[in-house]
Amino acid sequence: MKKLLIFLLLLSLFGCNNILKNKQTSDNFNCPRIFFSSEDRVFIDTIANASSIDDVSLKAELNNFAFVEKCHQKDDIAIIPIEILIITEPMDKFEDSNISIPIYAILLNQKNEVIETQYFMVLGSIKKNLGNNIFIETDITYSLKIITENLDTAQIVIGFMIDDKKRLLLN
Repeated sequence: MKKLLIFLLLLSLFGCNNILKNKQTSDNFNCPRIFFSSEDRVFIDTIANASSIDDVSLKAELNNFAFVEKCHQKDDIAIIPIEILIITEPMDKFEDSNISIPIYAILLNQKNEVIETQYFMVLGSIKKNLGNNIFIETDITYSLKIITENLDTAQIVIGFMIDDKKRLLLN
C-alpha cells in the first residue's frame, strides 16, 4: 500500500512538472495613457471622392474609449485591448448603410517618441429610421487590440486617417 502511495505521489509530481514547463507566462501590463489626435479626431467621407463641402456624405467623430479587459503581457508581447466609441452622422447625400473608416494608433514611449504605428479599419453600419426611411446618427463601438513588442509604450494616440482633399474640407 505504501509503495502504491509513493508511486502515485511521484507520478503526480512528474506530471505537474511537465505541465508547469509548458505554461506560458502572462503578467499584468500597465495600460498606457490614451489620447485622441486633435487634428484627426473628425472624419468625413464624400460621394465619389468629390472635393466640395456639399458632397460630404458622412461625418464621424472619436468620442470616448474604455479598457474592457486588462492590459497584459505574454512573454515579450504586450496586449492592449481598447474599445473606442465613434459617433457617426450621415448627411443628406448618404446612401449605403455599410461604412468603413480607417484609423491609426501611434505608440509613444516616455519621451514622447514614436516607437510604432498600427492601422485598423473600423467596419460598421448606420441605422435607419424605419418611419421615414432616413439614416440617423449612430454610435459605433469598435474593439482595438494593439499587440506590440514595445513594452515601453507609455501613451497611445488614436486618430482617423484622412487624405489631403478631405483635410482641406475640414479646415
